[in-house]
Amino acid sequence: MKFSAASLLLLAGYASAGKPELSFTLTDGSFSDIKSATSPKVTFLGGNGNSGNVKYGGSVDLAENGTPKSIWGSKTTGVGSGWNLKSKIEVSQGVYDFPGEEDSGAYVSIQADNDDKDTFVWAAASISKGDVSPLRAGAKKVIEADAGKILISTNHDFRDEETTVVAGFEKDGTQAYLSVVGEKNLLVKHNINDENSVSIKTGLNGLILASVQNDSDLGSTTVTYTPEEVDVEIKNDGWKAGISSSMPITSGQPNVRFSKSISFQP
Repeated sequence: MKFSAASLLLLAGYASAGKPELSFTLTDGSFSDIKSATSPKVTFLGGNGNSGNVKYGGSVDLAENGTPKSIWGSKTTGVGSGWNLKSKIEVSQGVYDFPGEEDSGAYVSIQADNDDKDTFVWAAASISKGDVSPLRAGAKKVIEADAGKILISTNHDFRDEETTVVAGFEKDGTQAYLSVVGEKNLLVKHNINDENSVSIKTGLNGLILASVQNDSDLGSTTVTYTPEEVDVEIKNDGWKAGISSSMPITSGQPNVRFSKSISFQP
C-alpha cells in the first residue's frame, strides 16, 4: 500500500497585516533529507480590495534545488460601457516549463466581463527570453430564458491547436454541458437534495467519470469512479482524507492520503 500524508500549516493572511502563509507537506517516496520530505513552501498574499481591486502574492519552494520562486499581481478595473477587465501577470523561475526549454518567464492573462455577468472573453500568453507564445483565447455567452439558462462557450488552445465548443443548459438543480467540437463528451450534474449530488460524464467510447457527493455533519464525502480508478475522499473541518485504487479493485494497489489545514493570525 502506498501512503502519503500532508500536514499543511497555513498562516493565511494579507500583506497589509504582515501575515505570511507557510505550508509543510509530507509525501510518499524516498528522500535525502528532512527538507525534501516536508517540502516547505512559503507563500505571501496581499491586496487592497478598496483601491482598484489589487491583489498580489509570491511563493518560494524551499525543498527544490534551485529554489523555485514566483511573484504575481492582478488588478480588476472598470473600463467603461459596463465592462470590467481583470489582468494578471506571474513571473517565475523554476516553477513552469516555458518554450525553448526555459525555466524562467512570465504568464500573462486577461479576462473581461460585463456588469450583467452574461458575456465573458479571455486570453493568455507566456513570455520568456526571446519568445512570446499565445496560450489560449475564448469567450462565453449566457442567455437567460424561461426554460432555464443557456450557455455557449468556445476556447482555443494554441499549444495543441485545438478548439473546443461547449453548449450548456442549467435549470434548478441540474446542469448539462455538451462538448460539440473537439473532445466530444457530455457532462451532467444534478443536485438530488441539499445533501446529495451526482455527476456523470460520458464520451463517444462510453463512461468517462461518475461521481456521488454527500454533505452532512460528518463532512463532505465524494466517491468518484473512472474505468481506471475508484476514489473516496472525505473533507471535514480542514481535514482531508482519501483512498484510491486502480481498477480492478481486487488486484489494484490502494493509495492513502490525508492532509490538515490550520489558519491563524501570528
